Amino acid sequence: MYQTRLARRWTPLALSLSLIFTGASALAAEQPPPAPAPSPAIGDNWTYQYTDARNGVKGNISRLEVSAIDTTGVHVDIHRPGGTAPIGKQLFSADMNPIDRGSMHFAPSFARYAFPLTPGKEWNSEAVADNTKLGKQWRYAIKGKVVDWEKVRVPAGEFHALKVIVEAEYRGKDTGPNSGNGNLVETVWFVPEINNFVKLDYRDTDWQGRTVNRDGWELVSYGHKAVAPATPMPPTAPAEPAPLTAPPVASATR
Repeated sequence: MYQTRLARRWTPLALSLSLIFTGASALAAEQPPPAPAPSPAIGDNWTYQYTDARNGVKGNISRLEVSAIDTTGVHVDIHRPGGTAPIGKQLFSADMNPIDRGSMHFAPSFARYAFPLTPGKEWNSEAVADNTKLGKQWRYAIKGKVVDWEKVRVPAGEFHALKVIVEAEYRGKDTGPNSGNGNLVETVWFVPEINNFVKLDYRDTDWQGRTVNRDGWELVSYGHKAVAPATPMPPTAPAEPAPLTAPPVASATR
């Protein structure tokens, strides 16, 4: 009787614990693995719709296409729809962090990502940015964080993306209204399968906290250039067997 009552007493608790651990295991199993660094290939391309979010006006559509990959990074040509010649070029690091973006050159790259990406990951980085057209230089203090996986819908479709928030404070030698000092925030939705983001919201404020720019980019289409299979080598003729030689004869004397 005592054992029966004990069993009745503990069975609900054991069942509850079992359900808790089973549920936790199921949730852990549903979590996607950490997103590895992208592996772009020559010919990969992403077409984005730009929006001036500050004024609510849609702007140009641009297609970014990987034109070369070398020791300096991933070279990208910028095209307008229907155009053949690129209207601009950008350079990214191997993990698609900006190095040359318009007239701005970052050294090291602007740490938009720190792979592998997983929810909760944070990073800090510094970079120096030179604007050759203006002859100015700024120092960036960058903080990044992966928020979580989210479903996001853009013109190219619905994607399961990692939401990343990057904040950066940039300061130059000058002060005052023409210093160019300020803060920026990038909210990025990165999709590992396409090696890039599908959506990016950008906000820039000046040294007095006034909004200078508020921009957005959404993916319209993308393409992945499959790597051409290696050309099979022609079969080689079997090597002629080496002639047999007589084994050495052991000496009868020692």
